[in-house]
Amino acid sequence: MQTKILDVVSIGEILIDFVGKQSNCPLAEVTDFHRAAGGGPANVAVGVARLGGRAGFIGKVGRDAFGDHLQKVLEENGVDTRGLLRDDAANTTLVFVALNERAVPEFVFFRHGTADTRLAPVELPQEVLADTRILHFSSVSLAVEPARSATLEAVRLARAAGAVISFDPNLRLSLWPDAAKARQELLEAVKLADIVKLNDGELRFLLGAKAETLAAGAMALLARGPRLVAVTLGEHGALLAGRERKIQLPALPVHVVDTTGAGDAFMAGMLVVLAEGIQQGMDPGVLDSAWLERLGRWGNAAAALTCTRPGVMPALPIRGEVEKLASQGTGNGISRKEN
Repeated sequence: MQTKILDVVSIGEILIDFVGKQSNCPLAEVTDFHRAAGGGPANVAVGVARLGGRAGFIGKVGRDAFGDHLQKVLEENGVDTRGLLRDDAANTTLVFVALNERAVPEFVFFRHGTADTRLAPVELPQEVLADTRILHFSSVSLAVEPARSATLEAVRLARAAGAVISFDPNLRLSLWPDAAKARQELLEAVKLADIVKLNDGELRFLLGAKAETLAAGAMALLARGPRLVAVTLGEHGALLAGRERKIQLPALPVHVVDTTGAGDAFMAGMLVVLAEGIQQGMDPGVLDSAWLERLGRWGNAAAALTCTRPGVMPALPIRGEVEKLASQGTGNGISRKEN
């Protein structure tokens, strides 16, 4: 078996979040913002690196001050940046975000023709794709060309080199022409993935009546090709389902300060455990209860710890913190074998 240098490589958007300082305030009324490095795949790469995994990132930023900052953040966190490209003709992508009075994030993307959308298939660093155990992507890079074609080609190349494929829908409807197109593209992406992580709202969006229960929705997604589906449930924990077993784990009790980025932290925690299992020769297609529980506990612990601090990348936990929290209450998950 070929030795892989990297555990997880993320491909997709990397951007600057301008996060509203006022809490419980509609974005239209926010007057003060602070800058933060962001983008779901970039968050996952940093999260993996902080948990002791060897992470890489593939994406594009402008040759501007914001691009300089994003490259510095990745490098300071130990992320391999061979795949981070600079665009001389487009600026780095910006997003403005605030938690409204219902504590629901509101987003405005400045992403028309910006750098992350311009990644082309011919620019992909094939040596990085060949060197990873897991390739992770989300739907944001599928919403516009040429980033869509580049992402799909990266998935093809990584799978051909033996990588496991991880997908997070990370639904942002404002980036799509309509909901039907978003649903179609996301369901097609599910077919390409071995691992899918999504929240309960995204599950219902994708499957409608087929997701009448969480378990039914997870099984319906598994029937489309993945080997593992993880459904995050916020304060209610997470459901992880393989083709033979599923397990539901409660959330870990913490004092919540900011939930932004919890899903990316969950994914990073889960992928670190998955990569370590693959390195030890375990087959991600055969998920017993113990492995499912470890995946879920690390995901839950990473997400919970991220919620105790403001921001996303600065809030992502380190390995010792996750190990300690994940060990609390081991064995409390409800496991079932599928018939």
